[in-house]
Amino acid sequence: MFRITRLVPLAFGCLVPFAAQAASEDTAVWGGLHSQFKLNDRVSATVEVQKRFNNDASRLGQYVIRPSVSYGFSPTTRGSLGYAFVQTNPPGPAKTDEHRLWQQLTYRVAAFDGGAVLNGRTRLEQRRIDGRDDMGWRLRQQLRFSKPLTPKVSGVVWSEAFWAANTTDWGQREGLERWRNSVGVSVPLTSRLTLEPGYIHQWVRRPGEDAVDHILSLSLTAQF
Repeated sequence: MFRITRLVPLAFGCLVPFAAQAASEDTAVWGGLHSQFKLNDRVSATVEVQKRFNNDASRLGQYVIRPSVSYGFSPTTRGSLGYAFVQTNPPGPAKTDEHRLWQQLTYRVAAFDGGAVLNGRTRLEQRRIDGRDDMGWRLRQQLRFSKPLTPKVSGVVWSEAFWAANTTDWGQREGLERWRNSVGVSVPLTSRLTLEPGYIHQWVRRPGEDAVDHILSLSLTAQF
């Protein structure tokens, strides 16, 4: 029988290059609600709302609202256009409001015996900060593996790299910016509600000392 413990090495194998580097560490809790609305057989709309509590989960450090519209080219391939408002409130620097336009393609990479699947997600973002001139371009690439553990519960492992294409006057630096790796489970609560709790390890490149975040993630998806 496939066990969740077999997913853990896959999720954290990517972390070895970062483990030996000095980094400032934090513990965080992220809570998210994904509302999906089926408009017709091919078109759907999604609204994602997420709150991220950092500094040992003691304060709200970031708030995200991300609406989008997607089109299904096939049962396993979808294209999406979206916008994101991201308000970041770090302990030291001033609060920032970010506006993102983004384009995304999700697709099936491989399917395996027993219902296991490997999916890909490629997202291109155009980022602007209120009060600043430059626009930052960023590419995000995610691979997500899921495998049924029981008739209802699936184990989920994913890895996502963030690559900044340019340097801006508000702090984005060209190159690999951050890397998230996660292990969790997907649990259907009803026919329309799915809960996905998990652990996310996030490495963030910073001037001087890098940052590492240990994140408890709780995501609820509602389908209408």
